[in-house]
Amino acid sequence: MRLAALLLFIVLLPVPALGDRLCSPAVLSGVHIEEETAGFVINLDYPVLCRADVTRTLRDHVCDALAAFKLEFPEHDLSEFRHKYEMFVRFKTWTAAGGRLASVKLHTMVYTGGAHPNNWPETWVFDMTTGQRLGLGDVFSDPAGALAEIAPRVRAELRRTLGRMALDDMLDPGTTPVPDNYADFILADEGITFFFAPYQVAPYAAGEQAVTLPYKGLASLLSPALSEILP
Repeated sequence: MRLAALLLFIVLLPVPALGDRLCSPAVLSGVHIEEETAGFVINLDYPVLCRADVTRTLRDHVCDALAAFKLEFPEHDLSEFRHKYEMFVRFKTWTAAGGRLASVKLHTMVYTGGAHPNNWPETWVFDMTTGQRLGLGDVFSDPAGALAEIAPRVRAELRRTLGRMALDDMLDPGTTPVPDNYADFILADEGITFFFAPYQVAPYAAGEQAVTLPYKGLASLLSPALSEILP
């Protein structure tokens, strides 16, 4: 009788779904892809995270970008432009909420002639218990309202850090409170950081820009789900 009761108790215990289990550490290693041909130099890195589905998302993105780069100039061989075309990708990672959230930033540099390479950031924020990629709609209860409050803070900080390189005709449109301007962000323990590519908010010479806003000043804007797990 006791054995039957014990077995019944075990059967009735809630069993967490595999997708709800938190793997650790969030970031395991990195993958390096290097190739040099008569016309190209390829040097790419992307991270390996502890969820295979998350790693596949990043791997597929990098490989798709590489394929598109090669297909755009398949016959480049220095005969018309005596410099190899180049593609470089580097990554940086952050975790927050005790590893529940993992953020990845890829920085891509492509050179296909001209005065200088093109550079841009791309970011992902993953819930490591589910593999879900989080967007602005997951971070803020009211994304449109949140961006309306955030934009002036970001603009003011960029104007301060850029100094004489701050140009209103670039800074103002590049920080207008629309989702595309704030699509590249990460979540770390210290706050949310927004990244801006060269030319988005400042001249190329100013480089990539980043603004971090502490969660303390965003408490009323965050979604309930994130408010529960962020510091």
